Amino acid sequence: MELRQLKTFLTIAKLGTFTKAAHFLGYTPSTVTTHIQLLEKELNLILLERLGQQITLTKHGQEFYDYADKIVRLECESKSALHKSHIPSGPLTIGMSESLCVFRMTALIKEFNLLYPTVELNIKVGISSDFRALLRKNILDLAFFLEPSFSDPELTYALLWPEPIALLSSPSHVLTKLEEVEPKHLRDQTLVLVESGSHYRLALEKDLEHAGIRLKAVLEIGQIEVIKQLVIHNSGITLLPLISVQKEIQAGELVVLPWRGTEVQMNAFLVYHKNKWLNDSMKAFMTLVRKEKKMIYANLK
Repeated sequence: MELRQLKTFLTIAKLGTFTKAAHFLGYTPSTVTTHIQLLEKELNLILLERLGQQITLTKHGQEFYDYADKIVRLECESKSALHKSHIPSGPLTIGMSESLCVFRMTALIKEFNLLYPTVELNIKVGISSDFRALLRKNILDLAFFLEPSFSDPELTYALLWPEPIALLSSPSHVLTKLEEVEPKHLRDQTLVLVESGSHYRLALEKDLEHAGIRLKAVLEIGQIEVIKQLVIHNSGITLLPLISVQKEIQAGELVVLPWRGTEVQMNAFLVYHKNKWLNDSMKAFMTLVRKEKKMIYANLK
């Protein structure tokens, strides 16, 4: 039994139709129907009697209404009581990619921990495709997505900053001798890539597939640091966020290849579920992200 199901039930009882309730709550009619079906299935009771377009409460529905109303009211009262001080505390679970976590967010995370020591910050490292499901299940409070663009009717998002992606090799790799590297030049090459599901990997694979290019091999590695070491030792070439390889480029251990295929451009997004109540911990973290956004844009210019 979920609070949103109870809120849907109460709204239908007050407005009298599924359509009006869906419009009021910002749901699709099918979502409202699903909420009630799941609630009735769990209780093993019929709560609403459907007579054409008009909805009335059954006897069980009338009895359950008072309990549902009390639960929803208690939820609101508990939030108000616990957050009168507006001091962030409690658990906060955030999902982000390895490249953002290690190379963009380290200082921010450190600052957040210093400012709000009573917040139990839990960082989950993964990829966007996993984060979508975790946000919907309310396992994650916030997530950072690395994608070309973003659209999801169940999720609220904010565009943060562009994240340049680069094709890289060791300075001694044969492709560094070319003035331009096209998809055809990757034929029979070994690519060392992050796990499947990464949007910048998918973009490159789509480009190569369109050109009919067959790779010699693809080494799928879960850690960026391991990927960099393999490429430094000329075990293949890779595609990574530029921020994650700046140190190695400056040291002359890696070079950016002059890629002339389809541009692989990613953007960072901050995402949360549209029905998620933004607690003080989430608001505090988002405030620091906005400050970080300004600094990153200043450095990108």
